[in-house]
Amino acid sequence: MHRVRLALAVLISILPLSTLRVLAYRLLLGYEILPGTRIGFGTVIAVSQARLHACKIGRFNLFIGPMHVFIGEGASIGNANIFACGYWTLQEKYRHAGYRRRIHIGDNALITSGHYFDGVGEFVLGEGSWVAGVGSQFWTHGAGVTDRDVHIGRECYLGSAVRFAPGATVGNRVLVAMGSVVAGKIDVNKALIGGVPASVLREEYDWIQRGRAR
Repeated sequence: MHRVRLALAVLISILPLSTLRVLAYRLLLGYEILPGTRIGFGTVIAVSQARLHACKIGRFNLFIGPMHVFIGEGASIGNANIFACGYWTLQEKYRHAGYRRRIHIGDNALITSGHYFDGVGEFVLGEGSWVAGVGSQFWTHGAGVTDRDVHIGRECYLGSAVRFAPGATVGNRVLVAMGSVVAGKIDVNKALIGGVPASVLREEYDWIQRGRAR
């Protein structure tokens, strides 16, 4: 069945207009896609369930695997990102592993281009948060890992080429410096974090207000 879904999604992705792609994804694959959603040319969505709420998805993105995808209203995704969950997660031997297989992108969140998101566990990008630059990776599974979900709070800014290990979380209004590796739970708000592994560099650091002051 997943091969049929993938084949249909590939054909839909090369339809000439976003309105046609949206309509085909609704009718042929049963996705919930609200008015105002735009899907770029070459974007393949072959997942178990998708709910797209008046968002914008650029070109040549890949959503593939037995996962649930939610993209909130006003969210924007650039080009050539990969959101993937392996079909091996459905094997009987992994039945009790607790893989959540979920991608959740909050309202007004922004993802630029060229990033990788592992959907084996749960990945959550909070409302108004940015995955900026290129080349960031977010992993929700690994050998022997049981605490695997990755949660990013509201109004965060993630610099280029960051890495989130399974189980990594950050709070709200957090700026993650470029090249950082977040390998644990950093449950602080309004902070600058960075390093390998990442730690709190400055508390009470409001990157939004600092940006407005420039």
